[in-house]
Amino acid sequence: MGRFILRYTGSGSAPTSFVEQVRGHEGVSILDESPRMLLVEGPEAELQRLLETASGWLLVPERSISLPDLRPRVKRPPAG
Repeated sequence: MGRFILRYTGSGSAPTSFVEQVRGHEGVSILDESPRMLLVEGPEAELQRLLETASGWLLVPERSISLPDLRPRVKRPPAG
């Protein structure tokens, strides 16, 4: 199972009927949602199958980006 972003590319907010269809689909969990995006967890094949009946939706795998540590570091010990 992977985590994916479902993004609605149509005009206006996402159709609630499709969101409810995803919510009720066994094996797929909605982890977070906004008016035009869903963060879901489930098998990619199941999500692709759901998208066959919906128009205006895009399926993208979630990517994690590690942020650099911005705390200052001592480059060398003090002289003396």
